Amino acid sequence: MSAAPAVRLEGGDAASGLAFMIGDLIEGNLRDFPARRRVASRTRGQVALEASDRAAAITLSFRPGEVVVAEGISPDTPVLSGEWLTMAQMCSGQISPVRALASKQLSISGMSNPMCVAAAGFVLSVPESFYEPEAVAERRRKVLIWALAATAVSGGAFGGYWALARRRSGAGGPV
Repeated sequence: MSAAPAVRLEGGDAASGLAFMIGDLIEGNLRDFPARRRVASRTRGQVALEASDRAAAITLSFRPGEVVVAEGISPDTPVLSGEWLTMAQMCSGQISPVRALASKQLSISGMSNPMCVAAAGFVLSVPESFYEPEAVAERRRKVLIWALAATAVSGGAFGGYWALARRRSGAGGPV
């Protein structure tokens, strides 16, 4: 297991509530989810998060060995912007960044580093399975059952067609 990048609040104890909330979230995600730890370790660049209805903003800087959470929006940085509640829902796993963007609850401006924006969205998000492991397992089980049933039906149909074709061609043996 690789070491998680350190999460550092540039403002220290004087950091905003948004910075503390996001810093804690990232720290927990990097500790609990190996895929998010790997992505954060490999990502380089900056992404700003703006709670547009609260005039609050932070910039996340993905650097070697650390993620820095700083107050405000750094120049020439892509900005992910939305209402405070939408940001909180995204960070708590209640809505994915992709769904929030598609539904126009979040917007992106200044896409100078789309890979960093995507990585930040992944690192910030909490998997649905974290909150509802039984529901996710049940959904996976149902999908697997349907996939197996569809495979069996299509395989049976193909086998029947093949047997009928052999019988018609005379290669099917005794009739």
